[in-house]
Amino acid sequence: MINWPSAPKRIVWLAAKHDSFGDGTTNELPLDVSTAGKLDKALRKMSLESGVYGEGVVLRFLSGSYETYGIRLRPRWHLIGDGLDKTKLKLIPSLKHLKIKSAYHSVIGGGWGPQFSAGLDAERLHKRDFENIRVADVSLNCNWNGMKQELGPIVKKVSGVDLLAKQAMVERVKVSNFGAVGGRPSWREVFPIRVISGMGDGASLPGYRKSIIEIRHCIVEGPVLGPDKGTEWPYCTGIMVSHNEADPENFLVRALVHHNEILNIVNGIAFGGAFLKTADFYSNKVTNCGIGFNFDTGSNSGVLIRNNNFSECVGGGSVNNGKHFEIRNNTFSLKSPDDPRFIYWNNGLRIWDHTRGFVVKDNRFEFSGKSKTMARGILLHGLSVGLRMFQDDSGEWQSQIDPHRFFNNHYFGLLPNAAGPQEASHNMHLNIDGRSIHLTGVIDGEGDGLQFYWHDD
Repeated sequence: MINWPSAPKRIVWLAAKHDSFGDGTTNELPLDVSTAGKLDKALRKMSLESGVYGEGVVLRFLSGSYETYGIRLRPRWHLIGDGLDKTKLKLIPSLKHLKIKSAYHSVIGGGWGPQFSAGLDAERLHKRDFENIRVADVSLNCNWNGMKQELGPIVKKVSGVDLLAKQAMVERVKVSNFGAVGGRPSWREVFPIRVISGMGDGASLPGYRKSIIEIRHCIVEGPVLGPDKGTEWPYCTGIMVSHNEADPENFLVRALVHHNEILNIVNGIAFGGAFLKTADFYSNKVTNCGIGFNFDTGSNSGVLIRNNNFSECVGGGSVNNGKHFEIRNNTFSLKSPDDPRFIYWNNGLRIWDHTRGFVVKDNRFEFSGKSKTMARGILLHGLSVGLRMFQDDSGEWQSQIDPHRFFNNHYFGLLPNAAGPQEASHNMHLNIDGRSIHLTGVIDGEGDGLQFYWHDD
């Protein structure tokens, strides 16, 4: 359990429609935020009154439909509605968007990272840490079509929640109508719910070496809107979390993603992470999506994926450049792709380049389609699979066996699992029901080694 801090003492009530408006100190006299302009003005006023880095405020939105130019939270702000499909926030375009010319927009966002005083002896100003953030009980309409039609080429991606925070909780939030323009890699992937504490790729972002993120009981519903032709089509990761680079033995870094529902993202990924050190994805329900999860950014480690249900998806999950994942007690129910561009996703698990030390056990892999499947439950391939690569004291590269382990998984209607290096210079190590397997890309002194097939049920 995570002990979250208590909510700020100041509560401001807001309404789009009400019998009697007032100063917002009670739910009977809420602030009038019946237009996006009024809401924007009220938020700016609250930021000044409470202090930009003050003790925080709880924004209590009563039931109703609201329009917003985008809500930017401040440290220790909570945004709470009356419940899913009761409090609805819709992003709409404004002249402010044209002036700022930002390519990426979200209904709710924020995050300025740790701040320091000026001068050579810069002092850490802890009050500026983006902590004790909570978003709950609201439905968010990203309004991709409306934003794109009004603002034109400057809009590349539109999402629901986009936070960079030291400590954030997102719960009972529904996100729909998100989209991206496609094309360049940075324009293709949108994140309907993204909560990160930093990125470990050298990007010039603020970040926190100690952080806690929790996303629970949310709904993300697709598909990803935007162009549907060409080879650079838009896609999404429905729920995305990321940590800053940190030593988990000395710093607390933790992400929890659980009891969420992700559905009908036929052209996207349900959830994923980047540069994770400790993360737990459990009891999520994923239905009719392209692929259940994907981890391909940063050397993710210590990730637990358990007790999730992936139903009617083209693919279950894909991981590269990761270590010490545990994937257990999940159900992967696969179907054939309707579009050839999604064929690559069509396996229960794809574990490939630079992965080691995975434990995959007690999962159920099944094919639920009507046509003959070409999918496998598990597919291993690529470079440095099951090996720890490191440099010794003299700078020479060495390898240490750290195999993937598979046991007590069950398969129905799928082709046999397959593992094999793709080139003669590749080695691969895995363990199946306690039996060690070493594979190379060489047979009789030549390349193009055969794949190894197995079932471990």
